[in-house]
Amino acid sequence: MKNKTLTMLTAIGCALSMAACAASGEEASPAGEEAEADETWREGRISREEEPEQEEAGQQETEDESGAETGNTAPDDEESGGAKAKRPSAETPSELSGDLYDFQVSIDGTVYQFPMWYSDFEALGWEYDGDAARTLDSNQYTTAEVWKKDGVSVYTSFANLSMNTVPFSESMVAGITLDRYDIEDADWEILLPGGIEWGVSNADDIVAAYGDPTDTYDGDLYYKMTYEQDYYNSVSLYVFKEGDSLQKIEIENMVELEGADNSVDETVPDAVKRYEAPKELGDDFYTYTVQLEGVVYALPCPVSVLLENGFTINENNSDSVVASRYFGWVELQYNNQSYRAIVDNYADYATTVENCFVTSMEASVNGPEFDLVFPGGIGLGSSEADVKKAVDGFNCEVETSDSGYTHYAVADPDSDAMNEYLITVSDGKVISLEVENSID
Repeated sequence: MKNKTLTMLTAIGCALSMAACAASGEEASPAGEEAEADETWREGRISREEEPEQEEAGQQETEDESGAETGNTAPDDEESGGAKAKRPSAETPSELSGDLYDFQVSIDGTVYQFPMWYSDFEALGWEYDGDAARTLDSNQYTTAEVWKKDGVSVYTSFANLSMNTVPFSESMVAGITLDRYDIEDADWEILLPGGIEWGVSNADDIVAAYGDPTDTYDGDLYYKMTYEQDYYNSVSLYVFKEGDSLQKIEIENMVELEGADNSVDETVPDAVKRYEAPKELGDDFYTYTVQLEGVVYALPCPVSVLLENGFTINENNSDSVVASRYFGWVELQYNNQSYRAIVDNYADYATTVENCFVTSMEASVNGPEFDLVFPGGIGLGSSEADVKKAVDGFNCEVETSDSGYTHYAVADPDSDAMNEYLITVSDGKVISLEVENSID
């Protein structure tokens, strides 16, 4: 079985972020600390950025405080394709494991193993209180998804680690939150590995069963013990001081289940078909138009268009396939010069890198020495006077470093902060050009 985990990859500044930090502070009251999450589903991205440590929530600690971002900027009307992989049901364990990191919990005599498919969770008698037709792109997750059974509600997270966009109903249930305020009317026996029991076990019992926790938090209402195996693979146990017993459990285990749809469709996406090359370079920096090796492009630009104009792909240093609405890398070569760039897949299916969009271009006197020209005719060797004239009237920040370099950053104020032209000047001449625009 392919076991794809949410391990952090190489840090990059333009990664699609999945910030999941809450504000720090002390708990106020059950109404504030354990308030129900609202019904707006929260979405996060698997990030290639190093994620900051999570802080404890003070006034509200439920998942609707995640502040997660989707990072989606692509059109929603892409055609999808590729044969669906046949997904087997996950086998439900008959007995509870003795290992906490098997991510199991026994609820009313039934052992739950996370992650599990939506359909398998549903088959255990739960009804999802939301729109199961909503979709998750590749490497996305949600939190605070409400399920109901016997008049009781629990919260779960959904995750899609496959290469293709799927509806909620075909996603994984990657974790669960059992909260004393939600299940107070349930007459359930809830057990964790090692004999830890809801409403009975205290902090000493938990340490005796699992050892010292990875992290702890001592608040007014409870003592929180987190056991973390890896990013997105953890169990948090809350021992409430009133009653000195375990009364909240959070389990999260985002690993790919067997049967995920990792098919690849080489159909040219609609976004690629709609791309039109600009007729001229012009003087407008807000168009994110450039001229590269004599050809005018608008960013983002399909990789296939660059290939049509003489560029080639260094396959040894490029991704061959990019997941749905996700990003990858490509190294493009022309006339013995090359540069490596992020590419975005705007389709809702996994496809080849040729069907993705380049989001940046660059040139430098130190290499790659491409013939790259910005609006207003600014290229390598242009004078600083020409730069000032070209950027006049546009939103431009100027910064001079201690080493004597002057950087001109030009960006549409209505665009994302990461999207800009960057012109570096030394000794009165342009020595470096970089441009990035990831929004189609």
